[in-house]
Amino acid sequence: MLLKLVSDLGLTDVLSRGTTVGEVLADRGWTPRAAIPVTWFFRKLAAEGELALEGSGADAVYRSRGTLPAGEPDRSEARSLALDPRSAPPFAVVRAMVEHVPAFLRGELSGEEVLFQPGKLPLWFDYFSNDNLLYQINNRLGAEAVARALPIGRPADVVEIGGGSGSAALAVAERLARDGALSRIRRYVFTEIVPTFLRRAERTIRSRWPALAAEFRKLDMDRNFAAQGVEPASADVVYAVNTVHIARDLAAALARIRETLRPGGVAVFSECVRPFEGQPIYVEFVFNFLENFTGVATDPATRPNHGFLTPENWRRSLAAAGFEKPEILPDVENLAKHYDAFFVAAVSARRPRSRP
Repeated sequence: MLLKLVSDLGLTDVLSRGTTVGEVLADRGWTPRAAIPVTWFFRKLAAEGELALEGSGADAVYRSRGTLPAGEPDRSEARSLALDPRSAPPFAVVRAMVEHVPAFLRGELSGEEVLFQPGKLPLWFDYFSNDNLLYQINNRLGAEAVARALPIGRPADVVEIGGGSGSAALAVAERLARDGALSRIRRYVFTEIVPTFLRRAERTIRSRWPALAAEFRKLDMDRNFAAQGVEPASADVVYAVNTVHIARDLAAALARIRETLRPGGVAVFSECVRPFEGQPIYVEFVFNFLENFTGVATDPATRPNHGFLTPENWRRSLAAAGFEKPEILPDVENLAKHYDAFFVAAVSARRPRSRP
């Protein structure tokens, strides 16, 4: 899809001569906001060996190593669907965005206007689903990490942040029920900021798991939790799947999560991660068009970029927020020595039992 998009945007010739992202934007009259996805386009093609990269930052020059091959997105999609039809949702989301990319680059539409208009919400219900082959691994891995984090000997209180339409909570219930252990959760407080997703999650979870003592609340992780009904020291586990990386101020959000935990409680974040710094990840293609993904405060030590972080970024962020004993499941840094395209990990850390 990316190679075809670059060709359709008429960037093949300029890349054959060598160009910076800034020069492309100025020549085409594209909005400054276009710099984020265009930079990702070029960096991804450089990582795949199609472009040579000279310099860094805004001065980086990208040049084709030869004639860019023609993209064949239809063939790639057909091959994936033949292997497993459950791989369809990501392709549907990408296609929904691609047809509007020129308008986005000209500043005529935002990514939110394209992808989150009411008629497009079913795309996201399908995407953030345990029936989506790409996404379910986040929920399954996160559910395993939650099961390991629950206290022994007493039922737990769990708070989920940014639960979307409920697929992560469903995966937790399924994981515990597999061992006949759903009673290990005394109270599951499901939170979500978008009312449409929150209502859908409540219907689905209550229908499928009536024995789960679930409560449902609207929560904005960028605001004080207590003012929204989630009290300090009220949770044994705070859980989130692909949510915390979009906090506008990551340090502040982690501080709120820490305060929500009881001493000794565990934060569990199932996240897409970069095995190493600067690595472009294919799932960023769509999200780089969204302001809530890119419009965040960065920090050179803990959050050097918007979007997905490295395991070391997470360790530093959690330590700075007063957490201890961080764990990354699985060890994606070690895996990357052998296979650098595994991007999912459950990041967990504990609130100290005594205040440091």
